[in-house]
Amino acid sequence: MTTSPVSSEALLTADEFWDLPEPVHGGRIELVAGRVVTEMPVGELHAYLAVRLAAMLLAFVTENRLGRVYVELGHRLFGDPDTVRAPDVSFLARTAGSPIGVRYVDEPPALAVEIMSPDDREADVATKIEEYLDAGSARVWIVRPPNKTVTVHRPGGDAHTYTVRDTLTSDDAAFTAEGFELQLEQFFSE
Repeated sequence: MTTSPVSSEALLTADEFWDLPEPVHGGRIELVAGRVVTEMPVGELHAYLAVRLAAMLLAFVTENRLGRVYVELGHRLFGDPDTVRAPDVSFLARTAGSPIGVRYVDEPPALAVEIMSPDDREADVATKIEEYLDAGSARVWIVRPPNKTVTVHRPGGDAHTYTVRDTLTSDDAAFTAEGFELQLEQFFSE
């Protein structure tokens, strides 16, 4: 999804951003260093992979009571100026019974997953990776559907790209419970 700044002189806070109306033509908006950026609605393959991945993560997270899995939840990564990003899929460690808010959360995801669309620019994706990790995310996954790969980024600049011959594990997802396995051949198959 190509991002483009919306012209605006004043920087917005996360609270002001929350009060903005939905984009007229659909899509998603994020707040980056106080400025609104818009993203086009995703295509069918992107949406299919996002819900599939969320379901696979959710099954393990729920079974092991690790927290919650979200789709397009806004995470306030930085303040002054505020940055609110909404990864395609995210995971937050949460205790059972913790309240569920109605707005974005004021913390980075433990795991942020971005699924690349055909019009995404590598520079924009690299910026998101850096933002998530700088904010405190333990893992960032970049899913590239045409290549059928997932690149797992860790703090400190470590990154590894996995193919359909590989299986992602609990460590790749920053889960505290062992036993998670995501076979990429199965994930990318229809």
